[in-house]
Amino acid sequence: MLIKEVEQKTGIKGVNIRYYEKEGLIHPSRKANGYREYSEMDVERLNQIKVLRLLEVSLPEIQQVLDGNITLQEVMTRRIKR
Repeated sequence: MLIKEVEQKTGIKGVNIRYYEKEGLIHPSRKANGYREYSEMDVERLNQIKVLRLLEVSLPEIQQVLDGNITLQEVMTRRIKR
């Protein structure tokens, strides 16, 4: 699906979606014409990012959670301690 469809499904603006791609949080494929092609997995990941950002989790911590290096519980425990 194209970025407009992803915007509608997630409620995340295109500029933010492209930023998350630049930061390595999502990895859409490219069509022959250069357009980004987002998968359902990308949409799921964007929804996870959206929730984590609402919880004020930083992008580096989100990357660690999505990569499986730390758990969400560990991140939230750190936040509570701060």
